[in-house]
Amino acid sequence: MTTATTGATGPAGASGASGASVGGAQAASEAMAMATMTTTAMIEVSGLTKAFAGGTLAVGGLDLSFEAGGRHAVIGPNGAGKTTLLNLISGELPPTSGRIRYDGRDVTRTTRVKRSRLGIARTFQQPTVWSTLTVADNIALAAWPHSDMRAKWRRRRYRALSASCEQYLETAGITALADRPAGALAHGERRMLDIGMALAADPRVLLLDEPAAGLTDQGVERLLAAMRALPREVTVVVVEHDFAFVSAVADTVTVLQDGKLLASGTPAEIAADAAVRAAYLGESGMGSELESGLGADADLDSGPDLGSDLAATPDSDLDRDSGAVEGTL
Repeated sequence: MTTATTGATGPAGASGASGASVGGAQAASEAMAMATMTTTAMIEVSGLTKAFAGGTLAVGGLDLSFEAGGRHAVIGPNGAGKTTLLNLISGELPPTSGRIRYDGRDVTRTTRVKRSRLGIARTFQQPTVWSTLTVADNIALAAWPHSDMRAKWRRRRYRALSASCEQYLETAGITALADRPAGALAHGERRMLDIGMALAADPRVLLLDEPAAGLTDQGVERLLAAMRALPREVTVVVVEHDFAFVSAVADTVTVLQDGKLLASGTPAEIAADAAVRAAYLGESGMGSELESGLGADADLDSGPDLGSDLAATPDSDLDRDSGAVEGTL
């Protein structure tokens, strides 16, 4: 298990140093961090920093790696920078500084759409679906930019489903809902459709932002079944407030606090870690809930509604609602 002191992973630099020397020190720090990371990592971030207007530091000098095929969870108190981390990895936000590598390739300045085509898929805290289309059509539309279905899509006007689309419906547990309009689905059903749409992009990395939020016990069980059915070659990173859920799906858990790395280890190690418990005890006594799972009504990271990663036609007139396993709390 790894425990980090708050602020220890911040960008290199000394007070009074020139801009050039600070930049050089930071570049050297990033290069060293990259060199020491495992060669099996699917996602690597080095010196990753995101500062918003007004000086708010959402992510401060993170050095992390997520192993290929792993089930990773990212957790942390409200405002820890969990969702911002996913936004940086998926390309929704550009970093202020630092590097992001995907399967050994530097994608720091690669666009969101290109990252999606490279194999990074993403869901958001609110399910994002096309409400006027059926469940099956939502899956087919999500698969379209990533498959050989283009001609079928134009010819059959959203109705043709390939065997792969049927597979995504089955994995998400929504085959029985295939012909139902997405706008008529309950919250939990929309959540599973959202995950099915992400799977339709045939990802190598799947980023899930609080997938269990708002689900009933039955919905959580359905979600767990879907996640356990994912191919092991898909690297999963999950941000989630339910620690019981995290413990059920994650091999490793990374804890963030104030945008910095606090600890990393197995779910059992994290639950027993004194620094982690202290961090949660400082937020409404949540530390006592680590063993049984964090409260379902925990505050969510705030942020803009950034829409979906899915590469639809920009001028589409469709009405689309906004809305490892690595677990991030």
